[in-house]
Amino acid sequence: MAWCGVLALVLPAALAIAQEDVETPTWEQTQGRAYRSFLPGAERPAPSTFRGVFRQPPVPHWRARLPGGRLNAATHTERARPVVDGSSIFVGSASGDALYEVSRTNGTVIREFPAASSVESEPILAGNLILFADTGGVTWAYERDGSLLWRHDSAAPVLVRPTLDEGRGTLYITNVDDLVVALDATTGELQWQHQQRPDLSRRTALSLYGAPPAVLLDGEVLVGFSDGSIVGLEAETGEVAWQQRVGEGAYPDVIAEPAVLKDVILSSGYFEPLVALEREDRTVRWRMPYGAAAGSTLVTVPSGETWLLHPGTDGVLRAIETANGLVVWSWGEDREQGALSRPTIAGDHVLIGDAEGTVTMLRLTDGQEVWSHEPRYHLSGVTVAPTVDGRQLVFVTNAGFLVSMLSPQ
Repeated sequence: MAWCGVLALVLPAALAIAQEDVETPTWEQTQGRAYRSFLPGAERPAPSTFRGVFRQPPVPHWRARLPGGRLNAATHTERARPVVDGSSIFVGSASGDALYEVSRTNGTVIREFPAASSVESEPILAGNLILFADTGGVTWAYERDGSLLWRHDSAAPVLVRPTLDEGRGTLYITNVDDLVVALDATTGELQWQHQQRPDLSRRTALSLYGAPPAVLLDGEVLVGFSDGSIVGLEAETGEVAWQQRVGEGAYPDVIAEPAVLKDVILSSGYFEPLVALEREDRTVRWRMPYGAAAGSTLVTVPSGETWLLHPGTDGVLRAIETANGLVVWSWGEDREQGALSRPTIAGDHVLIGDAEGTVTMLRLTDGQEVWSHEPRYHLSGVTVAPTVDGRQLVFVTNAGFLVSMLSPQ
């Protein structure tokens, strides 16, 4: 199915997880830093500019318009989650045609990495290498000084972060046309590609405008598709190792990347359901009637339990015990707001973006709201997950601004 026939809904982008045997984040974990590469010869990134732990409600720091022309906030979405690296922030723009490196202290542009169209997904920073994709379907590899190394065209928009397998030196790209491409990360040479066959039993020929990033798992590449399936592909060859149907309903599309633990895979269709599959044989451990358009976040709490923070397409954020599917707490039932972003852990709090509202800070223990950012403009919702590094909170709004806030010492 050609991507031009898809239904262009405004949906949050998702964060790619590149991991072999997943360890869940701790209570103090922060998210949104650049991809860390510690290969021989790779320089370690500079320490955080704003040291400390994000514990208190933040105060305004600066606000800068994203590069590119101005767009109507009522009709466009900013999907590119900012990535923090040392003293810089790397971010795309729906109205630009490049990846931009900006200052963490004031938001001014330091350098541009040109693309063929808008960059609406996160980059990967690995040593001296910068890897990202654009909405024209082109994947780009630059050096930090702006030198172009290679480019590859997958012919359909890419809206999510690439997934890098350092061990194999392979970059995995997923686009909105149900295509997965494996590239040599240093040369851009095509290693293999997988085109998911359309499901002829679907009641509609339309699919959602989105795709989840690939997840690395025990020598396999785990990917979701518009037919509602999650598929395990052999990482070396792209051959199908297994396939499991997850999504149901008129739009069964899997556009939120699966979350993976040592013994379970958690995945959602767009409308429903959320299922926990045993990693060993992919049988269903439990299921719940909640869909997702953005990825969930795993966190291990002091009690030793692992919770899944699940941003439902019904606008409700739920903390769910991964062992049994029980809901610990929920937030958002009384709101009349839009789709939620992926949750971001900030110390002992959770930050969540709202596509038609703003950014809200919740207590991780019970989901109680402790702070909410008041947007300067009415149409300035936040579609993509906020980024936290040290005491700094950075997020983009659909009104086209990059916003920085600081949690007090």
